[in-house]
Amino acid sequence: MSENLNRDEIIKHYEEVIKKIKDIVSAKIITNPDGKISEIHVLANSNRNPKQIVRDIESALVATFGSEIDHKKISVAQLNKEELYVAESRLKIDSIDVKKTNYSYEITVTLKCTDGKVYEGRASGAGSYKYFLRLVALAAIDAIQQYLSKNFIISLEDINIFRIGDKEAIAVLISILMDGSEESFLGTALFRQDKAESVVLAVLNAVNRRISFLVKEKND
Repeated sequence: MSENLNRDEIIKHYEEVIKKIKDIVSAKIITNPDGKISEIHVLANSNRNPKQIVRDIESALVATFGSEIDHKKISVAQLNKEELYVAESRLKIDSIDVKKTNYSYEITVTLKCTDGKVYEGRASGAGSYKYFLRLVALAAIDAIQQYLSKNFIISLEDINIFRIGDKEAIAVLISILMDGSEESFLGTALFRQDKAESVVLAVLNAVNRRISFLVKEKND
């Protein structure tokens, strides 16, 4: 177990070194059963030739770890500018904190962008279990609102629990107001054991891809 943990830590360190190379967005290393590197997959922008990126990866691993990697094991997928913007701007769950008293909830949702910045949203109130789910959604939206700044107004239109097959799921309807026009987005997620996490995932499912383009359009 300890040997596997150390091996995983080493591979993670390799990935972190690769991700620091110019133009690389993300990196994933695949190992064979004996722990040796069998594949290196990287996602990069389209500023440079993939062969140059491969050479940089080889050089970085030799310089940092003394490890020579066969260039045939390295694959590079490149994104166009629009795809890159989305890849670099996704929001993910960092943490969810729920404080409950006899009559009310206080929810804090922290989201992290792929650039490392975090956005903390809050919502509080009293009510039923369904209202608790609504408060979680509102806290997530508050965090997203901070990411969007004042250029956009984002709001929760509705939230509903439904069944699909033998599973329970959550659906949220979100609206975003920008420059006098309004767009609506529907997001869904299967209910997990952590219901609050499921709600936040549904909210992100509704808006994550679209808000990346909205921010890009606003800044262009």
